Amino acid sequence: MLTYKIHLFRHGITRANLEGKYVGLTDYPLCQEGIDALKEYVKGKDYPAIEKIYTSPLRRCRETAKILYPGYKTFDVPQLMEMDFGLYEGKTLDELQNDETFIAWSRDSMHNAPPEGEDGLTFIRRVIKGLDDVFKDMMANDVHNAALVIPGGMIMSMLALMGFPRHPMGEWECDAGAGYTIVMTPELWSRDKVFEVLNAIPMKPEDWEDHWSTKKYYEDGEEMFFE
Repeated sequence: MLTYKIHLFRHGITRANLEGKYVGLTDYPLCQEGIDALKEYVKGKDYPAIEKIYTSPLRRCRETAKILYPGYKTFDVPQLMEMDFGLYEGKTLDELQNDETFIAWSRDSMHNAPPEGEDGLTFIRRVIKGLDDVFKDMMANDVHNAALVIPGGMIMSMLALMGFPRHPMGEWECDAGAGYTIVMTPELWSRDKVFEVLNAIPMKPEDWEDHWSTKKYYEDGEEMFFE
């Protein structure tokens, strides 16, 4: 069974993140605290070997990629920009909590959009297209292990909607510089737009036993079955 691994990583922290602001399309760089935290976080961690690294076009994602995988050229994926928060961009929850449009969006962000922003369905369709672009590029260039640095909310959305095993969106939250390895096959992706979530990364020592038993499962050529 031909498989492709994509290691999804959450970008580091910006000044706007620390201030509790909604950060979407504004191209914030990592703040110094974010840079220092990432450099400290990667020490002694086991990051997977890769052949290529893709990123959201956002500066904070590119800068994170350079810290996680120094020396690698990064490749932008235009469809993987953060959600367009419209008029909520740069504002905090305290500033928005009494806004009627914000309350409606909070209750159903899939079908409601921030003023001048995009709704969740538009965002998800764009994210699926971006992941599809990455996968097609990997197949065309015979790349079987790649990293993808994107916003944390995007990782959570991808895994909740397209990943197996199934878990609610909130259970896929991860730290800056951390994420998940997904396994994609041409058949499952082209037919159902789904993938297998293999493990969290970087892995902790207690994860290794389960990881190697799963790795052997794939290497033995077992098929993946989803209910």
